[in-house]
Amino acid sequence: MRLRHAIPAGVACAVLASCATVQPAPKVNTYVVLLPEEGGAPSAVIVGEGASALTLDRPYNAATVDTGGEIERKNPTAAEANQTFAAALAAQPPKPISFTLYFETNSTQITQDSRPQLEALMAEAARRQAVEVQVTGHTDRVGSDADNDRLSQQRAEAVRTMLVQNAIRATFIRAVGRGEREPLVPTADEQPEARNRRVEVILR
Repeated sequence: MRLRHAIPAGVACAVLASCATVQPAPKVNTYVVLLPEEGGAPSAVIVGEGASALTLDRPYNAATVDTGGEIERKNPTAAEANQTFAAALAAQPPKPISFTLYFETNSTQITQDSRPQLEALMAEAARRQAVEVQVTGHTDRVGSDADNDRLSQQRAEAVRTMLVQNAIRATFIRAVGRGEREPLVPTADEQPEARNRRVEVILR
């Protein structure tokens, strides 16, 4: 379980991924709600200090801290918490999303089966107003290390070019080639494997 640092009384919590703050009542300085982690990973946050500190370790555990440092546990429903912090949650950037494109043998040509994934990538990249893009090219184990390093970089650059043509600023895109070093499916040397001939794209 990940345990977050203590939050002194009277100091507003501002960790949107796991808690949020608001002033719901005139005598309350801080209102802390532990929000669920992505994938259901456990997390916790400590409210206050010393003997009066309160640990929130389950989704939607909550507490208030008044001007005198008095801590009171609260139990909002998920709907109530989401409504209270709707503006803060809406202001968060979109979560990272990944796409995998597969390539023809010894080529920078995307396979026909990957065309829908390419279209989805372009649509998502266009939808996000500001985006950071990581493009990583890979090959299978057919050919020399040097040739595969070169081919994987060329595949990454080909996808980068398509993103730039789709109005994504070139400075937002990092394209690298990993050759045959990181196979999706481990194989013997010189064994072709279509799933390793790929480019992985992460949009942040």
